[in-house]
Amino acid sequence: MNEHSVCFIFSFGLSLFDQKTMNKNEIASRAMRQHILSTTLEIVGNEGLAALTATKLGKKAGISKGALYHHFDNLDAVKYAAVDELISMFLAVAEPANFDDFESYLEVTGDTLYLTMQCEPYAMKAMYSFTTQALFDEQFRVAIQRFSQHGLTEYTRAIEYFYRGKIPQHQIDTAIRVVDAFFLGAGLQSYVLQGDDRFRQNWALFSQMLLTQLGER
Repeated sequence: MNEHSVCFIFSFGLSLFDQKTMNKNEIASRAMRQHILSTTLEIVGNEGLAALTATKLGKKAGISKGALYHHFDNLDAVKYAAVDELISMFLAVAEPANFDDFESYLEVTGDTLYLTMQCEPYAMKAMYSFTTQALFDEQFRVAIQRFSQHGLTEYTRAIEYFYRGKIPQHQIDTAIRVVDAFFLGAGLQSYVLQGDDRFRQNWALFSQMLLTQLGER
């Protein structure tokens, strides 16, 4: 199975799940919103946030401005929905109870992030654009803070699941600080500046650092 097949199955499976609870009109409306948001992320990821205009979005998505504004009140609403959509892509985390150890949890989490990057190659650059905009826009800042905090919370939950009561609390606390430092900063930077293959290598190094801190190496 090639990379494109994996990406198709990944996306198609999510669509089938959504369809189980929607009627035909809701499915069509949801599909159009998703198409608009995906196109928005593609523009932002490939050209930067400043390149996003209603005219360009409509042309690239193959819809009229009327259709665009039927689904969103204005272009700002599209941007804010797009950053929420993007965040949801990167917050798909594994359940710790499904793994025998933290090393396996980290491996699957890293593979999931890598798959997201392969299937949506513009996604990380779009996230970086939105993160930069958070310096100037309060709503973007709140969204990026939520992204960072949610990610940190999930990794904290996993670390505590596997290690609480087994190692000193200060080791757990230090490992959590390592996650906090890496999660939004080094992870984004390594991908944007060096590419997704380099991200995967850095993820392996990040995992080794965590496991060493937690006494696994």
